[in-house]
Amino acid sequence: MPVDFSGTWKFASGEGLVALLDKLNVPADKRPAQEGSTVVIAQNGDSFNIKTTTAAGTREVSFSIGTSFVDPDIKALRGKELSVTPAWDGDKLVLKGEKGNGVTRELCGGQMCVTFEFDGTKAKRCFSKA
Repeated sequence: MPVDFSGTWKFASGEGLVALLDKLNVPADKRPAQEGSTVVIAQNGDSFNIKTTTAAGTREVSFSIGTSFVDPDIKALRGKELSVTPAWDGDKLVLKGEKGNGVTRELCGGQMCVTFEFDGTKAKRCFSKA
């Protein structure tokens, strides 16, 4: 296990989310609020449970490195089932889907930074440990 993401994380900053949601054609009523997001991660080696709470509600997902699963965030936001495969890339937790699109989590200066990429458009959200 390269790094431990366990803990409660509160939204600190973000950039590029509107452009990414536009690219994904996410309707306005399904777009997550920037502020107020909380992420709780329980990690046991290569197994994860991630619970994300926003003003729009709570989503929870469990997965293990190397085992593909349907990403509930994509399903909730776009109404599409998209399979992703989690893997370690050094100290980064990477969830890759079709065409190389995906989500990367990494620890940067005491924060957890989450980078989303879809067809060349990127967004980043950073969280501080609560």
